[in-house]
Amino acid sequence: MTATTIQLSSMPEDEQRRQLRRAVIASTVGTAIEWYDFFLYSTVTGLVFAKLFFPTSDPLVGRSSATMATASGASRR
Repeated sequence: MTATTIQLSSMPEDEQRRQLRRAVIASTVGTAIEWYDFFLYSTVTGLVFAKLFFPTSDPLVGRSSATMATASGASRR
């Protein structure tokens, strides 16, 4: 694997600003998508996974179990 080094001083100032703007926009979009995914998965955990994976349990216990399983996976991530 070869590493490429770019010296910022060799780039024109407008190119530096353009690259910085692209990086900020890309990381903002990535973070927004990640939080949206987290929100959807958390919602589905309480509404669907409890009934799907713990059908014989009490609804409260099923939701708690599904939430703990999701929290366990999220903490390991």
